Amino acid sequence: MKSVDKYVYPDSDVLINKFNCKDAEKLREIEALSTGGNLAYLQLHPVEGDFDFKHLKEIHHFIFQDLFEWAGQIRTVDIGKNNLFCRAQFIESYAESVFRDFFVSCYNSRIDREKFIITLAKHYSDMNALHPFREGNGRTQREFTRELCLKCGYVFDLTQTTHKEMLEASVQSFNTGNIEGFISAFGRSIVPFEEYKDYQSKLTNTLLFCQRMTFKLNANHHTAAARRSPIFRDKNYSLDI
Repeated sequence: MKSVDKYVYPDSDVLINKFNCKDAEKLREIEALSTGGNLAYLQLHPVEGDFDFKHLKEIHHFIFQDLFEWAGQIRTVDIGKNNLFCRAQFIESYAESVFRDFFVSCYNSRIDREKFIITLAKHYSDMNALHPFREGNGRTQREFTRELCLKCGYVFDLTQTTHKEMLEASVQSFNTGNIEGFISAFGRSIVPFEEYKDYQSKLTNTLLFCQRMTFKLNANHHTAAARRSPIFRDKNYSLDI
């Protein structure tokens, strides 16, 4: 007997959302605008935390709070891509082992970049296997990792890899335990902060683009990032961009 997924509309694969949008393609567009704006905001205003499971949930909540009522909450159904991720009833206990020394071991290895990358790849693989949310695990994991890298003196620049490469690395590590894909991607993406001279200019351009795109959303559904922006309070700003 097929289990019921309480997160989707009846007879549909579309996730129940605050916009009550039941069209998959339109929801993808809304989600890209909403989460893109919130992620852009986090570039300059990261979620403060201890790099534990609570911190991961808070990051997920910020990114997806405009879309889903369950943002920041662990899933209660089993999910998988060919193979099942951590079973829902074991998420809390497995999370304890995943985050027990995640930050400490990464921070202690920060002086040696190669060692740092290998250590981070191991923990990232475990976090990926956890997959604690019904949707949005990848974006949350990457933001968590970006913030952790900054604390350890590195920039996590995912423009140096591709979604396809990260996906293949995730599948490889989950199915076989091989983290070489992550090590390869992180080897190009993790750069000592002081060496990343173009970081601020690239970040500024990204923020401006994402901020403008965010305001394409309906005026009644501004994202969390938009509500914090001076543009939101500017009555002369046009939403028709």
